[in-house]
Amino acid sequence: MLAAPIVSAPLNRLSSPFALLIVLPPLALALDAYGWSAQLAAPLRRLDPARVRLLGTYAVWLATSALLTLDVAAVAAASVGIGVAGRRADERRWQLGSAILGANVGSLLLPFSNLTNLVLVAASGVGLATYVRLAIGPQLAAAVAVGMLLTSRGSASLELGDASAGPGAKGLTPTAAVSTVGQISHATKLAAVVALGGAAVAVAFGLMGLNMAIPFAASAAVLTGSAVASSRLRLGSLLAAIPWAGLGIVAIAALSAGLLGAAAGAVPMPDGGLGGLLLALAMGGLLAAVINNLPAAAFGAAWLARAHPAAIVAYLIGTNLIAIATPHGSVATLLVRAKGARHGVMTPAAVHLATAWRYAAVGAIAGFAALLVVAH
Repeated sequence: MLAAPIVSAPLNRLSSPFALLIVLPPLALALDAYGWSAQLAAPLRRLDPARVRLLGTYAVWLATSALLTLDVAAVAAASVGIGVAGRRADERRWQLGSAILGANVGSLLLPFSNLTNLVLVAASGVGLATYVRLAIGPQLAAAVAVGMLLTSRGSASLELGDASAGPGAKGLTPTAAVSTVGQISHATKLAAVVALGGAAVAVAFGLMGLNMAIPFAASAAVLTGSAVASSRLRLGSLLAAIPWAGLGIVAIAALSAGLLGAAAGAVPMPDGGLGGLLLALAMGGLLAAVINNLPAAAFGAAWLARAHPAAIVAYLIGTNLIAIATPHGSVATLLVRAKGARHGVMTPAAVHLATAWRYAAVGAIAGFAALLVVAH
């Protein structure tokens, strides 16, 4: 874990995303091993009715994505969402959908909230204050719009599930039921302090222009090392948690930097006007939805290196929100779907394509409208 930022250094502007893909999923797994997910699921599971549980988890994943990156949110949210839903199969599906939406939609606020943000901000040299000033409006607008749609679409199905569960049934699995009793252990508290401390130091590193992957690598090293040493985790499970396909995507994008730069040079540079912002939004969203948001970020870093800061945020609205439309558009989506599959919650690609575009469209439209207001 500690060596990840060093090993990834030859990838240049994609070195931080590569390192974070190595350390963040194991970090989330270690937090889960220390009971973080179980403790977080307990109060959320007590929310009633089901639509309130769904909105509550969505809000938690928004905040987690913004502060601890969308990859941590995605891995943790899948575990917690399944624990919140218990044995209710329908609510499990909605909770995993909430995890996908919360992790992706909440990833616009800060430069390190999403690896795509990190790549674009580092390449363009946009200051943290300027970025946050432009991103906070779109972030809030997209979060509210997607949350309203999620609650509206999920309410009927979830309330029907509540009625069929019978009086007093909370859908608890035996493990989940045990986690609702007793106090939070000292080890769980320490694990949370280490993780949140790493995120706070990463913010400080970002303000100083340093590599924000280093604090996350340090906190991941402490938590994964201690979890393996205390037999809470097996080394093999940590290796399995790393998204190797995502690492391959980043490595290929880094090796293809020359081709991406040549392609970017053939596209007109967007300005801060309506037409330029629409072009940036469309280009970022199209590349992320069709390929993946990490190669899209690599293209954007070459294309938007000297662009207006508002064009960079517009591009990120595309890579962060329109990417939701496809099951492979975001690494966070891939992580949640993989976690769900391991727990028997399967979501065919056709089903994702038939439903997720609504959230992608609503979030992108709301975020872009807010950006127009803030930028002008």
